[in-house]
Parts: sequence; structure tokens; C-alpha cells
Amino acid sequence: MKASAKTTILKNKAKTVLAGKYYAVIMAVFFAAMFSLLINRLALALLASANSLGFARSGAVILVLSYLIPYLFSIVLNVISVGICFFYLNLCTGNPIFTFQLLYGFSRDFEKSIKLSAVVTTVSFVCTLPVNILLDMTSAYYGTYKLAVFALPVSLVLIVLQIIFLIAYFYVSLSLSQVFYLMLDYPDLSASDIVKTSMKIMKGKKLQLFYLQLSFLPLYLVAILSFGVGLLWVLPYRNTAYTLFYLDVMKPTDPTYQP
Repeated sequence: MKASAKTTILKNKAKTVLAGKYYAVIMAVFFAAMFSLLINRLALALLASANSLGFARSGAVILVLSYLIPYLFSIVLNVISVGICFFYLNLCTGNPIFTFQLLYGFSRDFEKSIKLSAVVTTVSFVCTLPVNILLDMTSAYYGTYKLAVFALPVSLVLIVLQIIFLIAYFYVSLSLSQVFYLMLDYPDLSASDIVKTSMKIMKGKKLQLFYLQLSFLPLYLVAILSFGVGLLWVLPYRNTAYTLFYLDVMKPTDPTYQP
């Protein structure tokens, strides 16, 4: 089946699954947003404290801390992705859903959750780090003669690097996109086996998931124009469609099965 046709089926199914349940999923979205805000504020507060207490006396140390602290806090934050997957798996399979299911990764098998979160977070961190470092290095020359001379070459380098690392990020992240679902469905698998399994089942499926992800871009734009209010509808819709994608990938070999 073509990716466009499969995307349409999954998104229509997502609308059906969500019908009459938007209050519960909106509460979950709000909870996740507040949790993310809290973790980010803690990361900023810790970085500010390190600077004020004199732990970072050189520009190099400040630069390292500015990357390391958000990276470590992002690993902790990403554990909530386990709970999000748990919440939407329950939603899509007709089981009861509760907001505090989002804390599943912290309350159940935290060690495996943090390992998988570290893998996913590191992929994003590594793929964006070179470009971010180059941006920080060139920002020191802002408004100077040196910037005027090297602006075009630096811009070209940044664009090329961004494209290269963006392609690498999408390829790897799509391969690892099912790790949290697999952790929930196969609790006996180790973190490394879950990573391998995700990469295996996504062979030949990455383009389909990528197409599904792209299909939500117009809705993100509408949500931005609504000052973010639209995200209360778009995020549950997207997460439900992603969960249905996983269920479709893992479906039994039954010709009468409908996603």
C-alpha cells in the first residue's frame, strides 16, 4: 500500500479513536507540557547556579556546561515518552486512560527507560552538536569586520552541515522510533535488544512513517497561528496516529486485519 494511502487510513482511524475522549487526552498534553517546563526550568536554574557560584570560570567551561546540563536533563525528560506511549497504547486498544500513566517510565522499569531515553536523546544531541558549536564560535564575530568577510563561507558550511546531520538524524531517529512501544509490549527484552528490534521492524517502513510525520506539518502551522491553542488537538491526533502506525507494523499476518 502506498504511504499516502496508509497515512490517510491511520489518520482517519486516529480521529475515530479520539472521538469523545478529548478531555482526557488534553489533560495528558497539559500535564506533559508542565512536566517539560519544570525540567527545562531546573536545567536553566542549575546552569545559572554553576555560573554564579564560580564553577565556570572560563568560556570553555561555560560552553561545555551549556551543552552538558541540558543534555542530561533531556535524558530525564525523555523518560516521559515511555508514559506517553503507554497512555496512547491504552487509548488505541480500548483500555482505560489516566493522566498519571504518563509517569509510567519513572515508576516502572526506570533503568531500562533511562537507557532507551539516553539512546534517543544522544542521537538528537550528536546530530545537532556540530552545527550548534559552529554557531557559537561564529557568534563571537557578530557585527565585526571578520564576520562580514567570512559570513558567506560560514553560512554555506552551516547549511551543508545542517543538511548532512539532518538527514542522518531522520534516518537514525526513524529506525529507533518504536523503542518505547517495544519496551512496553516486550518487557523481557533488554534495552539493546529493543534497539535492535526497532531497527529491524522499521526496515522498509521508515519512508511511510516519515510521510506520516510530514502530513502533520500543515496542522502545526495552523496551531502556531492559533497561538499554540491548536496543539491541544494536533498533539493527541499525531500521537494517536503514531501509535496506530506501531500497531499496524506489529499486526498479525491476517489478511482481514484493519488498522
